[in-house]
Amino acid sequence: MQSDDAKSQANAGEEGPLDKSQCVFCRRHLKTRGHHVVPKCKGGTETVPACQTCEDFIHKTWSHNQLRNEANSVEKILADPRFQKFLAWLNKQQQTAFFRSDRNRGRTRHPYR
Repeated sequence: MQSDDAKSQANAGEEGPLDKSQCVFCRRHLKTRGHHVVPKCKGGTETVPACQTCEDFIHKTWSHNQLRNEANSVEKILADPRFQKFLAWLNKQQQTAFFRSDRNRGRTRHPYR
């Protein structure tokens, strides 16, 4: 049986272990919530801790179908140039600040109408 230190080192990424209050996308220590990498309505089951700011930006940038087909992992989202530009901007802001963004103009509130 592994000790807690061994488990945290085994699960640690390049930037060190991630705790539940740290966003997997921006690595800031804020209140997080479970973000489905592939949307739940599209069959996704994996959740990762994400801050409200990053989650709002992700849902503003990609539709549910795009998240299922193209940006279906944390690594793919982090590698996207749009998200890199967002992270560069976010890193200049106060660590405790969070920002709300509206949904993409191309996405309607009533997709089935």
